[in-house]
Amino acid sequence: WHQRFQRACLRKADMAPKASAWLGVVSVFVLSLMERPGVALEMQNDVASYVDAPLPACALHVYRHLSKTGGTTLRFLFEKQVVMGEWEFPLIYGFKEEEWAALLARFRSAAEGWLRGDRPGPRVLVEVRGNWPSTWPAEHFTDRVIPDLQRLRAEFQPLGCNITSSFLMREPLGQYLSFYNYYIKKLQTSSSSPNDRNPAAPGVEAWGKDFPDWAVNVHDMQVRELLGNKCTPQMRQPGYETQWGPGGRTRTGVKHVPRQCYVLEKDLSMAKALLREFDVVGATDRYEEFLLMLSDKVGIRHLQYKMSNTGSHEKRRDKLHEDTLRAVTNSTAADDEVYKMVLEVQQSQIDTASRSFGDRLRQMQESTVKQGAVKFIGGKPPASLYKWVDVAEAERAGIQRVTPEFFTEPTGGGQATAYIYFHPVMLVPHQGGPKCIKGCTFD
Repeated sequence: WHQRFQRACLRKADMAPKASAWLGVVSVFVLSLMERPGVALEMQNDVASYVDAPLPACALHVYRHLSKTGGTTLRFLFEKQVVMGEWEFPLIYGFKEEEWAALLARFRSAAEGWLRGDRPGPRVLVEVRGNWPSTWPAEHFTDRVIPDLQRLRAEFQPLGCNITSSFLMREPLGQYLSFYNYYIKKLQTSSSSPNDRNPAAPGVEAWGKDFPDWAVNVHDMQVRELLGNKCTPQMRQPGYETQWGPGGRTRTGVKHVPRQCYVLEKDLSMAKALLREFDVVGATDRYEEFLLMLSDKVGIRHLQYKMSNTGSHEKRRDKLHEDTLRAVTNSTAADDEVYKMVLEVQQSQIDTASRSFGDRLRQMQESTVKQGAVKFIGGKPPASLYKWVDVAEAERAGIQRVTPEFFTEPTGGGQATAYIYFHPVMLVPHQGGPKCIKGCTFD
């Protein structure tokens, strides 16, 4: 019955938009009635009342992650959708070209199978970071990832399969301060050993004596990272040349930065054009608005979160030294211009959202609760159905892998490299069993 419903609706182009919304509801209902040993079921999980989006029948979403903009929190939120049994999140954020190509092939095959009524539609989340372990997705975001998404959208969107992308950017001062305190400050305050002649060895000689001394040599980090071809690794490299002599290590000058690393006018235009390609654009400083819009346009339904990797450094502009403010202003002209456009685009998307958006946003924010020292914005997260554990430990315990039928491949993300955990992991029921490796951040 379910398969006949899919075929009847989706093979009629004029019915596809309405059918897509109903299919999400019908798929969840029908599949929740199915009982197959060893196969995960799609269930009508606890969803907050401020969430208005149905679970899509077929979807692929790509999020472009820039450093220190709230992307780690969003990754944890994506994993929550997986352990709730609703989405697949199969790729590491620094994936290789062949891994991207294989995912596209699996997705296309699964979507075609869904259209034939042979299987549930795929629902896939992808994060593009690209600084590690492979830089490929960042370096080729504009010339491969985006064009591939455009082709998929043209092919499957008219048939009810939702192909979308999103982007978050942070106010430049906040992003620079966060980046500095998370990555750079420890390299300034640590000392290298006398025998360490590595040019990138810790010390003020290479890394600068303070924030302004570092920031003056690092320009427009967010625009450069978004474009992917503007020497992004330079952001995590020392800004000064050094040498060793009888008296120790001394600074000899500013490290040369090639012209290709700077954001030129044509690069700025490209960044602005790229903004128009994203279905959801948001500012980190308006994070809840971004998440609620992501839910409305993508179909992500579990939005409760706690902030991750937040530093204890001073963030208030009126408390910062004028040298710090001046250094950021001088180094972020392009970032500042694109950020202003991000705010405009986000507001435009909110203005054209459903009339209930503002009320639902207030409800989300007012639902925030504290559990001990932890604050969950949007309310207490629902209990997870699954978790990711070490494969070897699960096998020793006799626990079987859970594979939701909408997954595009059996593991659906059988790695935890983002957690610096390099053994294979697998999805299992949440209760009992081995310790959780990933997917439990919001539990």
